[in-house]
Amino acid sequence: MSEAQAAEVHERRWRAPAAATALFYPELGMERVARVGRVRGPLLVALACALLSAGAGILRVDAKDVTLRAMDKAGELQTSSDRQVEDATKSAERVYLVKRVASALVEPPLQLGLFCVGLFGLAWFLRGRIEGRAVPPVAAVSLLPLAVANALDAVATFQHEAIAPDGPPSLPRTLADFWTAVVGHPAAEPVTKLLSAFDVFSFWSALLLGFGLAAAAQMPRRRALIGTIVAWLWVRLVTHVAMGGR
Repeated sequence: MSEAQAAEVHERRWRAPAAATALFYPELGMERVARVGRVRGPLLVALACALLSAGAGILRVDAKDVTLRAMDKAGELQTSSDRQVEDATKSAERVYLVKRVASALVEPPLQLGLFCVGLFGLAWFLRGRIEGRAVPPVAAVSLLPLAVANALDAVATFQHEAIAPDGPPSLPRTLADFWTAVVGHPAAEPVTKLLSAFDVFSFWSALLLGFGLAAAAQMPRRRALIGTIVAWLWVRLVTHVAMGGR
C-alpha cells in the first residue's frame, strides 16, 4: 500500500469523528470533513433530531386555550357547545401535528440545499477556488448545531406538562428569547425584531460554514470567516427585521 493510500485509509477511519470534532474544534474538524466527509450521516442526525423535537411538541401540545381565545374573538364561544369546543381543539392540535411533522421532514434537506448554494456563492464572491465534492459534506456537518438545538428543545419541551401551539419556545435560542427569560416580559417590538435575528445555534452553524468554506475553497481562514459571518448577519437581519420573520 502506497503512502497516499495509507493516508486515505487513515482519513476514512476518522470520517465519523470528523463531524463530531467539527462541532467543537471546527478549525481541525472542518478540514477533515472537506476531504473525507459524507452527507448521509449528518443529514440523518438532523432529520432525527427535528422529528424528536416535533414529537415532543405533539405529545405535549394543548390547544384548548388557543381555541377558546379564537372562538371568543370570532364571537362563536357563547353559542358553542362543549362538544364543539372539544372538536375545534382537536382540529387545532391535528393542524399543529401536520405542521410540525412536515417542517421536521422538509427543513433539514432544505437547509442543506441552501447551505450548499451559500457556499458556492460565497466562494465565488470571495474569489476562492471551490472544490465541488467538498461542499455537500461541509454543508451537512453545518446542520449539526441546528440538530443539537432540536434535541435540546425536545428535552425542554418534555419538562412542561403542556405547551400551547403558539406559545413561546421551550428552548431559548435568540437574544429576544433570552431577554424574555431574564426580564420576564418581551422587549418593545422593534427591539424584539432586532434581537430575534441573533440565533445562537444558527450562528454556530455559520461558524462551521466559515471554517468549511476556508477548507473547501482553499482561501485564508480569516477572509472566509468574516465573509460568512457578514453574509449570515445580512440574511438574518433581512429575514427577521426587514421582512418581519420569527
